[in-house]
Amino acid sequence: MLEIVIFCSGALVMVLEMVGARVLAPHVGTSAVVWTSLIGVVLACLAVGGYLGGRLADRRLSRRTLAGLLACCAVSCALTALFHQTVGEVAGSRIHSLQWAAVVAALGVFALPGLCLGMVSPYIIRLRMATLETAGATVGRLYALSTAGSIAGTFLGGFILISWWPGSVILWGVALGMGALSLLADWTRPWKRLLLLLLLAALALWSTGRAQQAPWRLVESPYNSIRVMDGEDGVRPVRLVATDPGFHQSGMYRDDPAELYAPYTRYYALGALVVPRARRVLMLGGGGYSVPKWLLSGRSGLTGDGLQCTVVELDPAMTQVARDYFALPVDDPRLRIVHADARAFLERQREQYDLVFVDVFNSCYSVPFHMGTCEAAARMRAAVAPGGALIMNVIGAAQGRDAALFQSIYKALRTAFAEVHVFGVGNPYRPEILQNLMLLAFPEARSSDWRDAHAAPSPEMAALLSARMEVEPDPSVPPLRDDYAPVERYALMLLEAQRRH
Repeated sequence: MLEIVIFCSGALVMVLEMVGARVLAPHVGTSAVVWTSLIGVVLACLAVGGYLGGRLADRRLSRRTLAGLLACCAVSCALTALFHQTVGEVAGSRIHSLQWAAVVAALGVFALPGLCLGMVSPYIIRLRMATLETAGATVGRLYALSTAGSIAGTFLGGFILISWWPGSVILWGVALGMGALSLLADWTRPWKRLLLLLLLAALALWSTGRAQQAPWRLVESPYNSIRVMDGEDGVRPVRLVATDPGFHQSGMYRDDPAELYAPYTRYYALGALVVPRARRVLMLGGGGYSVPKWLLSGRSGLTGDGLQCTVVELDPAMTQVARDYFALPVDDPRLRIVHADARAFLERQREQYDLVFVDVFNSCYSVPFHMGTCEAAARMRAAVAPGGALIMNVIGAAQGRDAALFQSIYKALRTAFAEVHVFGVGNPYRPEILQNLMLLAFPEARSSDWRDAHAAPSPEMAALLSARMEVEPDPSVPPLRDDYAPVERYALMLLEAQRRH
């Protein structure tokens, strides 16, 4: 029986850690900084718990004590399920450093359950140890079972649970699982622990019911914690989708779903200006599918019968959110959706497109470095047909002390494209501020006729062209490469800049 307990507790530890990144994401993001903080905090707490568990086993060794220890694990996990939202909000909003915010949030949410869970394995090992002659075999067997449980929990959490259940529900499941193990560890006088298990089940039902009354809709997947929120922009009703704190990744006017909401998305209209006969469009990054809907509506100016739009979106749940809440058409034959990583798609495919739109840099919290390197630029260049163009959205500062992330991506793009032009969405006259920067890249050198705002076909296009910036490459910033892409360090600089302003 103890073997089952140590295997299952090892599995629940890893389920707790896997879901940890999900429940912290709305408050501190999903970057490598957050994963580093979470793993470091959990390992530290498990280490301290292991020490305390060994000391407890030497002083008070019994199955009844083990059952009480497992009940404490259940209570600590229940407290995490109840208060993770509050702790995450406080840490994310009041601590300006992302590293410290992530560490404090991880400590506040997972220190207690990590400490309690760390005590279980050494206690069971000591309880099972009969003689010194068989101590080595006993320790090895139980350690192997605990590790096997952790492996099972990793795959169970990452591949199955997170795909089907909200993070809070999984946390309650871990709490109930530890409560069940406390009954399994010792069947004598189980009434108090059985009552505790029933109380935790009632709290779980109440807590999950209350979560459904939140002012946003929450959809969780293996890749994202997706929040869908309704509000107003002036007098017009809007719907927003967010995956990182402080940023919304996409938006829609509820009274006109095909109209572009985010200011930066309107710069994709430059594609129709520079490649007016474009028929094949590739969109890397779907999000709320604002741009694909706009293309299919005919408002882009690309209205030919042969228009074909291919969208590469990593997260199938994001596509489903777009269909459920953002009026994405289900059966338009002009739209092809591929669920894959954008870089992996580029590496595999050999087709060429008249226009390639890139919108994968959603915020400063999670930067897909592999889409901003020289090697990625070469693959994007290969996907652009002769006479075509690429338009990419990057969040950053074009010049100055906070420009390292943008400059590293900009310089990487310049290694593959003959011309790269920059447009400042927020304020083109202040290149030092954090804003959306749209990169327009041509595989071949182009005449400068298209740049003339005075000759633009419409006032809206003239306004877009007037936002063009003259950007000088920073010699101190190297272009990103697959082998060296310090985007976390650059992104932290941007977050600090955001807080300064």
